[in-house]
Amino acid sequence: MTIYPERFKQIHLDECASTNDHIKENIARLEVDFPLMVSAGAQTAGRGREDRGWSSPPNLGIYATFGFVLPDRRALSLLSITCGVALIDMLAGWTSEAFVLKWPNDVLAAGKKIAGILCETIITADKVICLAGIGVNVNQDSGDFPDDLRNRAGSLKMLTGVEWPVQDGRDRLAASMVSWLRILQGADRSGIVSRTRQLSRPFLGQAISFHHQGRLTQGIFVDIAPDGALLLKLADGEKKAFYSGELG
Repeated sequence: MTIYPERFKQIHLDECASTNDHIKENIARLEVDFPLMVSAGAQTAGRGREDRGWSSPPNLGIYATFGFVLPDRRALSLLSITCGVALIDMLAGWTSEAFVLKWPNDVLAAGKKIAGILCETIITADKVICLAGIGVNVNQDSGDFPDDLRNRAGSLKMLTGVEWPVQDGRDRLAASMVSWLRILQGADRSGIVSRTRQLSRPFLGQAISFHHQGRLTQGIFVDIAPDGALLLKLADGEKKAFYSGELG
């Protein structure tokens, strides 16, 4: 089972708790339709990393999960940044605005978070099922966000001053995901890493705070490794690779 060049099959729900959870809870039925995109007009329990909530008001954003099988497990460490690259390439082409990838899964514009990615896997003896959940704030105004997010969250409408057709955005995102996931499943994945470096440029060479497994680490964001890891130069000069965590 692979990502076919033509398209993802699509299922759109008026509302669900979470598009990631919808696929997981119905995996026995839905897996036969992979590669599959499940989208929703609204989520009542949208999730981000660390089980943080993702604000998903009705018909104002893109809330979608892409389900597919990853044949080569060695590509798994590149999954999140591949989705980030696919998402930013779609957003930049759609809006002609500039976006930044905050490793590994946040998309920023004008200093505010516009979109996020939550990748989950179901690993069995013979395959790796990937669920790539993507949330994009499209037509929200500031008042549509919870109070604790209003200073940090943005939307395409807030960025550009115009409303955007959400269905068009979903279709564009599906096409971009197909293109980049084909590269992920190919023999040469260097283009994913080089594009990630470009999109992470504002953070490269900068002193950052990095949260990993409940600990806060300070260091210099040195580079993105060929396998997608974040390379951090610690205070003692050691360079360390991180495969999960969050920039402060």
